[in-house]
Amino acid sequence: MHEASTLETGTSPRGTESREQIFACALRLFARQGFDRTGMRELAREAGVNLAMVNYFFGSKQNLLREILDTFFSAYIAIARHELHSATTPQLRLRRFIRAAIAHFAEHQDHLIIAITDLHHDDEELSSYKARWAEQMLHLLEQQVCAPLRQNGKADISAKTLSPLLTSMMASRFLFAPVIQRADNASVVPDIDAYSDMIATVAVYGINAFTASAQEPL
Repeated sequence: MHEASTLETGTSPRGTESREQIFACALRLFARQGFDRTGMRELAREAGVNLAMVNYFFGSKQNLLREILDTFFSAYIAIARHELHSATTPQLRLRRFIRAAIAHFAEHQDHLIIAITDLHHDDEELSSYKARWAEQMLHLLEQQVCAPLRQNGKADISAKTLSPLLTSMMASRFLFAPVIQRADNASVVPDIDAYSDMIATVAVYGINAFTASAQEPL
């Protein structure tokens, strides 16, 4: 009997459950110990399936990683597309986007950790894959925030500067909060709403200060 015939198909209830179980286990392991340190046999063992089933559903560990990133980035871009078109001013668009994006990060923290930490700059294929998502974000920020600010003479900042700056600020709570809490047990990490408002205020006021007239040597 062919090996694939012994596996649950992806369309059956048990097959769907097994696929979701493998995906959830990969998400947890990649986030906790890293993509490179997670082996396919370990993944199969933790998911309670055999290695052939992992290969049947996903083909490779790289395909699993891409599916995790697709899930995260597609929702992130959809949020950006909606929120950056939903207000009259670039500043208000940015505020709304930051709040929605941080809520997305909070709901998908393992996805975020994998997207941020597993950069793999030495992997040309993976770098090109991530660059395609980054291009979409750059285009949205340029059209809906940077270009309008530049046209109104309020700020001259490029999307290539703004995009990584925003991502770093929005993600910092989820990347560093556990370490900060351990270093200072008395500190209270702001809730998501307070954190979103704080980051939005810093971003908007920072952009407002970044005007051509204010760019004088220190």
